[in-house]
Amino acid sequence: MMRGSNSLDGPVVRSGGPAYQQISETLTQEILRQTWKVGEPLPNEKKLSDRFQVSIGTIRRAIEALEKSGLVTKMQGLGTFVTQKALPSPVYDRADPFKLNDHWATEYAGTEVKTELISLEGIKANAEESQALGIALGDPIWLIEVRHMLQTQLIAYEQLCLSKKVFPKLSIEMLHKSGGNLYHLASEVFQMRIGQMTDEVSVTSMEPRIASLFNKIPDAPSLRVFRITHSMDNTPLEKREVWLDPSFAHYKATPELS
Repeated sequence: MMRGSNSLDGPVVRSGGPAYQQISETLTQEILRQTWKVGEPLPNEKKLSDRFQVSIGTIRRAIEALEKSGLVTKMQGLGTFVTQKALPSPVYDRADPFKLNDHWATEYAGTEVKTELISLEGIKANAEESQALGIALGDPIWLIEVRHMLQTQLIAYEQLCLSKKVFPKLSIEMLHKSGGNLYHLASEVFQMRIGQMTDEVSVTSMEPRIASLFNKIPDAPSLRVFRITHSMDNTPLEKREVWLDPSFAHYKATPELS
């Protein structure tokens, strides 16, 4: 873990996430504050290495992440230059992949869909989870269960899987303070800028456990949304599965995050 202050004279204090990722996030914020304006060079690799107290290789990975996001350009023999002003992290609503059907939206106009955190527990990643999160089989992950209620009616149930390498410390209190919004939590607490969400939508039959949650018979129809979310530097942040009761809700396209 890097140590120091938030000034330009010392390294950065921040817990969680690879060192290059933390450095990339710090430099992004400094570009946003116009520490270096468009067309100006960043400090050279040696100066950045001394500042953050990491290897030159780590600094190069951080610069590569900035290049991928389009914030800087490396010019051989000249240095690395700011090419555009960084945009602030998007302000997310819940980014839930569903919306009430028109009939229910009208009938329950003014009635808020309540989001309830069911559980948070540490488990070991299975094959699907390890592939989705880019980690090894059996690596520790967080499993979060969430339900969305319209009065007493369950309209959506979610399972989220997060790598403990990316989110080393997580608690129910932290989730509650963020309003249950993982994307705000990732941005504000773990300094992870959301880059892309990919949703796969399918019509499927509810397995018995899922059906019982919705008070349905097994094999009742359901919409299933499978989401993978990546950070700006393409680190997988979450694997999310959402089951929707199609009589109450439908899929809503993911908002543009770039």
